[in-house]
Amino acid sequence: MTDVLPPAAIEFIRRSAGSERYADYLREVLVRLVAVNTAGEGSIAEIAAREGQLFDIIQGELAATDSAAGVERVPIDPMIAADPDYTVPLYAIGRDGSVPMAAQIYAGRCNLVATPASVSAVALDTRRDSVAPGRSASRRESRVAGRVDDRPPVILHAHIDVVPPWFGPRQEGPRVFGRGTCDNKAQAAILLAQMRLLNELQADLGVAAARRRVYQFVIDEEIGGNGSLALARDPRLAGASVLVHETTGLRPYCAHRGCVYYRCRLSTDGAADISALEMFPFVVLAMEDEGRRIRAESNTPMFLPTHVQTNHGTLGPFGHACGAVCDHVAFEISARARANAERIGMKTIEFLDDAVAEYVKLYGDKTRQRDPVTGQPKVARHFDVKVVPGPEFHTLRLDVYGRGGHMGALFECDNAITKAAYLLAALMRVARQFPAVRAFGRLAEDGASGGDPRSVPTELWLQGGQGFTPSHRMEDVKTRLRAAARRGGQEYCRFRRAAFRESMVEMTFDLLHNDAYADSPDSEPMRALRTAFAAVGEPWPEALAWETSCDARIYHHKGCSAAIFGAGALEVAHGPNEYVDIPEMQKALAISTLATWAMIAGE
Repeated sequence: MTDVLPPAAIEFIRRSAGSERYADYLREVLVRLVAVNTAGEGSIAEIAAREGQLFDIIQGELAATDSAAGVERVPIDPMIAADPDYTVPLYAIGRDGSVPMAAQIYAGRCNLVATPASVSAVALDTRRDSVAPGRSASRRESRVAGRVDDRPPVILHAHIDVVPPWFGPRQEGPRVFGRGTCDNKAQAAILLAQMRLLNELQADLGVAAARRRVYQFVIDEEIGGNGSLALARDPRLAGASVLVHETTGLRPYCAHRGCVYYRCRLSTDGAADISALEMFPFVVLAMEDEGRRIRAESNTPMFLPTHVQTNHGTLGPFGHACGAVCDHVAFEISARARANAERIGMKTIEFLDDAVAEYVKLYGDKTRQRDPVTGQPKVARHFDVKVVPGPEFHTLRLDVYGRGGHMGALFECDNAITKAAYLLAALMRVARQFPAVRAFGRLAEDGASGGDPRSVPTELWLQGGQGFTPSHRMEDVKTRLRAAARRGGQEYCRFRRAAFRESMVEMTFDLLHNDAYADSPDSEPMRALRTAFAAVGEPWPEALAWETSCDARIYHHKGCSAAIFGAGALEVAHGPNEYVDIPEMQKALAISTLATWAMIAGE
C-alpha cells in the first residue's frame, strides 16, 4: 500500500464525498435500506424473504454503478455449524427450546458479494449452488476470491441485519432515524457510494486500481456473525486486509472486547412459599458483583474498564435482545395489610427512593444527564407507583424506567432490569419490618386483573450478556457467571429459609459467543486509515479497542488483518431513537474511500 496519497486523488475524493450529490445519494439509499425490516423477528422464511428484498435494492444500486461488476448471492454453507465461531441464532430457537440444523436455518439464504469489473479476476473454484432462480452465481465462474496482482484482496465489509424491534425511517433535516440507520445500514450505503466514487475517480484521473477489492454485504452479524463466518472460511482469503464498517463514530479500531450471551432459567422447582420473581434480584445483583470483579481484574493494552459490561437484556416479556439495554420493566404486587392503600403507596415510594439513592451511587443518575438528541433528561423518572385499593388486597403496579441502547454503550445508558433488581431487593428487605403485611409479586403482564392475587411465577427467564477483554478466557467468564447466578439463588433461599436445589438456577451460553480480538495498530488497514486521516486533516487517535464486538474477530481468527471504522454513535444503536447524520456519513465515505485507495492503488 501507499502511505502518501496523490494530491489529485485526495482532492477528488474529499470534494466528491462532501458534495450535495453524494449527500442526496447516501440519504436516498439509506432510507430505502432502512425501510426493509431485516431484524431477526418472525419466521425464518419471513426473515429470508426480507433479506432478499434488501439484496434486491443493493444489487440494483450495484448494477447502476457498474453493470459489469461481478455480483453474487453466495449461499450460506451449512458446514459452518462445525466451526467454533458458529452461533445458534436466537430467532431460530423454538418455544420448546428446540434448535433446527444449520441446513434448515440457512436454506435459500445468502450473503451478497460484489467485485468491481475493473479488477475482477476469475477464481479457482467455479462451483456455486443456486439460492433462488435468477438470484445466485449458479455454477458460473466465481469472483469472490482471487488476485489481480500478488497481494491478497482488500475486503470492504458491512452487515445488513438489525436488532429487533424494527421501526421504519423518518427524516429530520440532515438526520435520519430508524432501526439500523447507524447499525448498520449507514455503512452499507457508504460502501455502495464508495464503489461509485472509486469508479468516478479512476475515470476522471485516468488511473486504475492494481489490486482486487471485494465488497461483502452479510447477514446475521447481530446474532454472532454466521454470515461472515461463511465467507471468511474460504482459505483463499487468508492474508486479506479487511475493513469492517461498523458504528464507530468515525474512530478507527483494530481490537474489540469479547462478549458472551447467557440464558438463565429461574425456577421454584416445586418448592412452596418461594417465587422465581423474588429470586431474580438476588441473581442479578450477584452477577453484577461478579462483573465488577472481572472489570477490576482486566488489564490489557488498548482495553479500558468500560469494555467490561454486565448487561441484562430481557426479563420475561420485557426487553428486546441480549445485547440491548432494557429501558422498561413492570411489576404487579398484591399486598394484604391493615393500612389503607394511599399509605401503602406513600411508604412504598419512600422505600424505593432510598433504594434509588443507593443504585445511583454505582450506576449514576441518568435523570440528571441530558440526551444529546432531545436535550431532555436521559431518563424522565426512575419509577412510577400506582395503587388500586381492594377489599382484601391492594394492588400496586411498579414501573421501572431506564434508557435503552447498545450494550457496548451500557455506561451511557441505564438498565431498567438492573435498577429493578435493586428496587425489589430493597422492598424485600424492608418488608421484614412489617410482618403483618403479605405481598405477592409478578411481572405485570403475567397477572391479569381478576386473577388470584396470591399467584407468583414459578419460572422466569432472564437473558443478557457479559463483555470481557483478553485478560480473561471466555470459558472462565462463563464459569464465573454461572457460579454467580447460583450464589444469588442460594442467597435468596437463605433469605426465605428454603432449601436450595441446583435446578432452581440453570444458566446456558448457547447464543452469541464472540471472543475478544486485538490486531496490530500497524496492520495494513490501520495504516491505510491513518493515511486517510492525514489526507482529510484529522488527528490520528490513540489506539483503543472498541467497546463492543463485531465480525472483525472472525476474519482476524482466519488469518486476515482487520480494522473497524464507520459512521454513527454506538450509544444510540439498538435504541428507540437510533439515528445517523448524513454529514457524518459523508465524512466516513471520504475516509473509507481514501483508505481503500491507499490499499489498492499500488506502491
